Amino acid sequence: MAVIFDCSSSIAMFRKPYTTTSSVSFAFPPPSALAGLISAIIGLNNGADEDGARADYWDELSGTQVAVSILKRTRWLRAAINFWNVKNPQDNPHTQIKHQFVASPRYRVYVKGGVEERLRKKLKEGSFVYTPFLGVAYAIAQIDYLGECQDTPVESDSVEVSTVLPWEDEGMELELERCGGVFSELVPFSLKTDRSLIETIKVLYPADVNRPLCLRKRGGADLARCSVSGLQDVVAWFPEW
Repeated sequence: MAVIFDCSSSIAMFRKPYTTTSSVSFAFPPPSALAGLISAIIGLNNGADEDGARADYWDELSGTQVAVSILKRTRWLRAAINFWNVKNPQDNPHTQIKHQFVASPRYRVYVKGGVEERLRKKLKEGSFVYTPFLGVAYAIAQIDYLGECQDTPVESDSVEVSTVLPWEDEGMELELERCGGVFSELVPFSLKTDRSLIETIKVLYPADVNRPLCLRKRGGADLARCSVSGLQDVVAWFPEW
């Protein structure tokens, strides 16, 4: 079984780790951001009361798989955010940092295994332990529970994928003429409880959200068909955490 929910907000910002002064965002929440979102909904403790850099919830997410799709065309918003200069306030008390935001995003998130049952309970209740947000605390998320479904494995090579696709260079092949353009990113997949990076994963996602990713050869992709509330999605699962 898998649970499915949509999340949206007026803005979102999933900062790319290589950016420093000017913050640049991914177009969608990478798995590391989904881990935080799920943990907020079900109330997994991160241990930040003892150390602000801790993320203890990663231990409890073991065995969980996620997938994500982009439901709206990506539009970018750029703005300068005022920050307090804590290092040298006597010289210049305020500083402005440029940020790139995703404007009015909407995503569909699929979750199975691991904390799935606990997540389903909270989504059905519509009552979350911590406030969910999309990347930054001022991008509060609207969560819409769609339901649960039996994910049926897809065995065929030629298939249209509805979600962001974890990509392996060996054994996978796209029908680019049918996709109408794709983007590629290297996204953070999992972290340690001290927030240091464990693994990154290469992904592909469509340039046009109304067109699926068309696979000619699936390689080692973990694909499943999920049907709920009239939806017929082919989901590409990320590996288990």
